[in-house]
Amino acid sequence: MGHSIIAKRVEHISGKEASISAFKTQAEGFQASSVDLRSTLAPLLRHWKLIITIFLLVLTASYGLVKLVPSRYKSTIDILIFDPQQQIDDAVQKRVSPFDVDNTAMNTEIEVMKSKSLALRVVKELGLDKDEEFQPHSRLVVGLERLGLPQVASLYAGRHTASDPDQAGALRADWAAQMLLKNLQVERKQFSYILAISVTSQDPVKSQRLAATIADDYLASQREARQQALQRVASWLKGRLDDLRARVLETEAAIEKLKAKSGLVDAGGKGNVSEQQISDLSAQLSLVRAEVADKGARLEQARRLSESSGHIQEIPEVMASSVISQLRLQQSELSRREADLRSRLGDRHADLIGVRAQLAGINKAINAEADRILGKVKNDYDAAARHEQSLEASLQNLTAVRGNSGDYVELQQLRRVADADRKLYESYLSQFNEISTRQTLQNASGRIVSGATLPDAASFPLPVHVYGFAGSFGAGVGLLLAFLVEHLRTGVKTGAEVERAFGYPVVGLIPLVQPGYWRRRLAHGRLVHTIVDAPRSQFSEAVRTMRIGLRLSNLDRVPKVILITSSIPGEGKSAAAMLLAASSAISGQRTLLMDCDLRRQSISEAFGKKQRGLADILTGTAEVADVTIKDPATDTYVIPAGSTIRNPADLLTSQRMRDVIAQLRDHYDYIVMDASPLLPVVDAVALATLADKILMIVEWIRTPRVSVAEAFKVLRPEAHRVAGIVLNKVDFKRLHTYSGGHRYASIAKYYTNR
Repeated sequence: MGHSIIAKRVEHISGKEASISAFKTQAEGFQASSVDLRSTLAPLLRHWKLIITIFLLVLTASYGLVKLVPSRYKSTIDILIFDPQQQIDDAVQKRVSPFDVDNTAMNTEIEVMKSKSLALRVVKELGLDKDEEFQPHSRLVVGLERLGLPQVASLYAGRHTASDPDQAGALRADWAAQMLLKNLQVERKQFSYILAISVTSQDPVKSQRLAATIADDYLASQREARQQALQRVASWLKGRLDDLRARVLETEAAIEKLKAKSGLVDAGGKGNVSEQQISDLSAQLSLVRAEVADKGARLEQARRLSESSGHIQEIPEVMASSVISQLRLQQSELSRREADLRSRLGDRHADLIGVRAQLAGINKAINAEADRILGKVKNDYDAAARHEQSLEASLQNLTAVRGNSGDYVELQQLRRVADADRKLYESYLSQFNEISTRQTLQNASGRIVSGATLPDAASFPLPVHVYGFAGSFGAGVGLLLAFLVEHLRTGVKTGAEVERAFGYPVVGLIPLVQPGYWRRRLAHGRLVHTIVDAPRSQFSEAVRTMRIGLRLSNLDRVPKVILITSSIPGEGKSAAAMLLAASSAISGQRTLLMDCDLRRQSISEAFGKKQRGLADILTGTAEVADVTIKDPATDTYVIPAGSTIRNPADLLTSQRMRDVIAQLRDHYDYIVMDASPLLPVVDAVALATLADKILMIVEWIRTPRVSVAEAFKVLRPEAHRVAGIVLNKVDFKRLHTYSGGHRYASIAKYYTNR
């Protein structure tokens, strides 16, 4: 009767398992066919507390920064470096285009504004060397004194203060200039000659005064630099004018002395008729000499070609002749015809002989024409040479009539020198007058476009910007940490992930209870009471599902001896073994729980009894009946680990252990063996050959995948005995965030409501 009830219950539960499997398959198919946004955002949902905590911490830090950092105010003034309305060249009336911007010149002006010399000028004018804001070492000394460290403040001040008062003042001015340059910003407005000068300070009025002073001092320094440059140019021009005036006077005196000595008479004005003729003849002689040189070069080239190779046809005049061109065309045609006749009729044919005679006549005509052209070139050269000689004779006659030609030439040279010095003197005098005028006028090329603004709000720190950046940074760091925490966890999270990683099915999921229960000696009693007192709870159903799934892992032969193990300690294998045994006993099966972990003896300690057990049976000092105890809560029979021994692996692999298991198979319907973890020791491997099925306990999320994989490698010789994996300490509230939905919660609800 009892067995029939159990069979019906098993059938009922198997039907539930089939329904759950269908439900799970349908859910997985739906998830595979669509993009699940929830699974994508699952890491954020799982770690939302971490993200919010980081976000709030960064915001709090930014709030403290805003409150602690002194506010700074920015004042801006605009300066026009060059007025584009002014004309650059009065001759062409060209105006400056907004795109005609000299970047090099503008960058030079920016560097001048940011120069230390200008900063020192402002420091001296405003007395910034005595302002604590611009004395960083003074501020640090004051801070150390406020912190109650006067000795450190004195030591620091002594190290950064010179003994000489003048040197100390220069050092303070240098510090102030450096701080001013740090707070100074000069920017050029795009496609313009306007520079914006911005200065920040802790006082808005001071920032306005600093900006205005920098602009005024810059314009003043530019005016001074221009005045100094003009003064230097004017001084140089004045010196040149004095030198030229002296040279002109000296040259005129030499002219008068030469005229008196040679008896030359100066008619005044532009000179007499004889001088005009001499000038004209000199000009003509220069032109004729150039012509003679050109024609002589051509004649020499023609002679050289004629003497070297005889190809006078290569002379440029010959090549430019139209007659020669016509003759060459005829020559080319006859040469082509000659080649054609020679190829067809032979060298002695009458037509070929006639063509050759015509070709010889053409060549003779070409040479005759070339000789004629060469003769004309020679005649042109002879005519030009005779013209040159004629002009030279006329010039000599005129100069002889004028008297001593050497004195006359020297007089002309002195006059030319005097004229050149006068022109240069007049040019320098004009420049000197212009510079003298510019020195008396104010240069308006640079001016202030808009005055320094008085800031009404702090430019730094800006709470909106600080909080916005801090919020973005905090959210980014929180998200980054969430993803790092998610991906640095090497444990398994879902059943599908377990099956993909290790190739074994998930037999069951044991829910997470309060962590303290797993480490207390009374944990066994509390867990068993949960199964007994609440048989339809989520926890009880999970344990029952594990047991039924283990039974259904082999339909041909129902497993009787179950080995419970894990990869590393602390995964809850002993508690899982107790729960499996208790569930089997409650279902009506005669169940035995064996503590085969002879090293840790967790199950023996859970019952709170120190007595003989399996170790004593294997050493022959006790019998099975003497050490077996019964748990009154679940009617589970328990064999404790027994006495502590040195060689537990040898005993577990002994023939005595095999005989004990064979004996227990005849007396019990279900035997659960709690073995040691696989990786630290080999005890579980020794027991694997005695079990019908092996159940691997893996702690959810915590156990590294590498450890589980190594454990299965250890079990490789007995891999056919592995029934599957049980995920222990599963947080069902978080599990659905890893599985992409509410499937596990729905299954639990299905169990508890049926």
